[in-house]
Amino acid sequence: MRYYVFDTNIISLFLRRDARVRTRWNHMESTEHIILGCPVVWYEIRRGLIAKDAQKQTERFEALYSTFIWQDFEPDDWMLAAEWWANRRAHGLPVGDADLLIAVFARNRDAVLVTDNEKDFANRAVTIENWAKS
Repeated sequence: MRYYVFDTNIISLFLRRDARVRTRWNHMESTEHIILGCPVVWYEIRRGLIAKDAQKQTERFEALYSTFIWQDFEPDDWMLAAEWWANRRAHGLPVGDADLLIAVFARNRDAVLVTDNEKDFANRAVTIENWAKS
């Protein structure tokens, strides 16, 4: 059994019924894996759907996310995020808070991070899969 965390861009592709992501999703559903719901991803998707008043996608999103196991951030997550942020800043490497928090969330849960933004998560000690690649 393996844990998975989906990045915002993969959820967006899923909601738009992207064939590549749907194929991988269907394959994963036939095995015993657990999908963890990251609060940052939920927030990013939800705010975008509200801004677009996208009712149908909101319904699909709520149905999809109800299958995930929601976990909040723990103190260890915040500590690691602060350390990673400070380390990257010391080396002159910018980092967005959302991506940093998603990476920490996946890492601290030993989960595979599914993303179409591999470069944003490189060198973050997290296993990455890109389901948007053909």
